[in-house]
Amino acid sequence: MLGLSPAAARWWRERGEPRALSALVALALSLPPLTLLDIITPYVAARIAMVLAWVAGLLLSARLPSLLRREGHRVIILASVLTATLAAALSLGVMTPPASAADGLTFKAAPRISQESFTAILQRAGSPAAADAANLYTVITSYGLDPAVALAFFQHESSFCLAGTCASGDMHNWGMLRRAVKPERAAGSSGGFVRYASWEDGTRDWCELILFRYVNRGLDTVEKAVPVYAPSSDNNVPSAYINAIRRVVASWYGRRFEPAPDLHSYTGSLDQALVSETFGSAGITYHPNWAFHTFMLDQARAGRPLGAPMDDSRIITVGGKKFAVQVFAQDTLYTPMADDENDTNWSDVRRLSELIQTPVATPDVPTATP
Repeated sequence: MLGLSPAAARWWRERGEPRALSALVALALSLPPLTLLDIITPYVAARIAMVLAWVAGLLLSARLPSLLRREGHRVIILASVLTATLAAALSLGVMTPPASAADGLTFKAAPRISQESFTAILQRAGSPAAADAANLYTVITSYGLDPAVALAFFQHESSFCLAGTCASGDMHNWGMLRRAVKPERAAGSSGGFVRYASWEDGTRDWCELILFRYVNRGLDTVEKAVPVYAPSSDNNVPSAYINAIRRVVASWYGRRFEPAPDLHSYTGSLDQALVSETFGSAGITYHPNWAFHTFMLDQARAGRPLGAPMDDSRIITVGGKKFAVQVFAQDTLYTPMADDENDTNWSDVRRLSELIQTPVATPDVPTATP
């Protein structure tokens, strides 16, 4: 062997190499049972298998000089490498065609975004989960789930916990679950949603919900899962929800957005369908029973349109008082919130245009006498 003394080379052949190969075989044989026992995910197992194959290749390469001394052996090895390379390229081209809209957006996949991008997205948004971003990325990938899809659900459900009950109740609830997958993780509830003690608990509960109740039951894509996860019977619009997830993942992944096919079918009125499409074009889900969305449609029918939505609703604080706010193209809606969110009168929807048109009383100021 190159670089080794005769004694060292002899020791390697007789003891070192057999032990190294035995360890590789033992690790390879351990991967299937560890995966079946859910100790490691299939994604992690595949990565370990790649490392084992790489190490085995390095061990084999140490024997190549002695094999290549004869010209016939060189020809055979070069032909084998060329054949294997061409076969691998051909099989990859045939077996893994480019993803398209019809294929669906899978939950289980190699990460479509890096840990750095995942963290940066949460930091730019000002999410309370940003401080735990690195750990949450590791948690999500440990289940074999794509962190980009998980992050898109987090954004869609609560605007990264910057709006709604998640923000006002300090919920640590990644997917705004109403019941904990593992009851011991629940630390209370608020507004009908579970409160978790930490972001890790809330994220693990969401990952296990997606993995065990959806993916493992055949609902392995966003397109298959969302109609069950956010059904229309709860006043959701699954098609808009799905395309919102697809749109944001595509933008983070650096791919062109393709709407999911054959999902734009409605059973309600035409105006509701068109409003839903208007919201969906902005990447926002239309909820017919939400106060802002109901008000928006009522105002349009009365000849006072608000225009298309510019962003999701969120909560702001002005002078210690909280307000729910949503911005539209032609006006902004807001609702004063009670100290206890459950006491808020959500039907009290107001317009910014009316606020700024209301005359403000000013105290009488005596004029100076010349």
